[in-house]
Amino acid sequence: MSRNSDTARSAKLKNAGAAIALIIWSLCPGVALAAGDGCMASYYRSKPPACVDDTLAQLRQTAATGRAEPNTIIGFLGELFRSSPQERERLLKAETSNYVKSVDVVSLYRAGLPDEAQKFAADNNLAGLSDRLRAARMPPLDAVTPSSTPADNDLLIGAYMASGNTAHIRRILDNYSSADDGMASDGLRVGFMMSKFGPGLAPKGRDSVMAKVACTKYDCKANQAKFLRVMTLGTAMWSLQSLSAQDEGIKKTLSEFFSRDARLKDLFAAEQAAFGNYMTAIILVSTFQKDRTADQDRTYELMNKSASIYENLGSGREAFEPFQNLNKK
Repeated sequence: MSRNSDTARSAKLKNAGAAIALIIWSLCPGVALAAGDGCMASYYRSKPPACVDDTLAQLRQTAATGRAEPNTIIGFLGELFRSSPQERERLLKAETSNYVKSVDVVSLYRAGLPDEAQKFAADNNLAGLSDRLRAARMPPLDAVTPSSTPADNDLLIGAYMASGNTAHIRRILDNYSSADDGMASDGLRVGFMMSKFGPGLAPKGRDSVMAKVACTKYDCKANQAKFLRVMTLGTAMWSLQSLSAQDEGIKKTLSEFFSRDARLKDLFAAEQAAFGNYMTAIILVSTFQKDRTADQDRTYELMNKSASIYENLGSGREAFEPFQNLNKK
């Protein structure tokens, strides 16, 4: 009876972990990062029409995959449709794919052009989609302020790619300004872990626990808003750090944002240091995983404890106190 109970409990935990993993994968800004590898990321510098044409050609190829709404491209097109009536007319008139036409309808609403959206939808047998979007009162790009919706990050990144306007990036980062210390720190930690290890939030060979711990900490089963906000903060950091490697505007905005606010500057420095310590810890754990001496066994245990505390969203100071104990030995 006890064994069956333990087995059932283990199965429930595994199912919960799998469900959370699916949530994390669905929240990841894959479109934003993929766009960063192509011409979209640098479009705003010279605005070549061929870049837009190539991007839409790739989007047509994904139509049969059933992939989630391409929020980065919607943000990109929304900004383009708003700022360039000529390009808007050219693209809408030339489009042949029903899938991309539906993306165009959403993008027109995001551009703050509801009348144009309704007309285009009516002309292309998409009135039902337009009616649903109008009823949902979908906000235009200027009114998008990311909080607990990771897709909003991607919308604004796309708008930045089309315009080079760093105000879009600052609105993504403003989510950190209104988050309390604990949530901001957790968002930074999730972002650092995503940047290094991807959506699993864990290096190979270690259990992926961070998302499950965050779910419990923020009581996601009762109300997902806080948990989703941590993930929105985390995916923002992941996307912007990745894109900043090739984009000076994003790099400068990111740096200035955290340097001008003393509270966030301190939180960022603390989490950056903690992540560096974590990397050291897991390297040592991996090194001493097998065939270790008695002294190395102590090092292994201390480093494994540090890494575990960090992965379970413990304080960076608490997590790496074992470092000090090791140095004293």
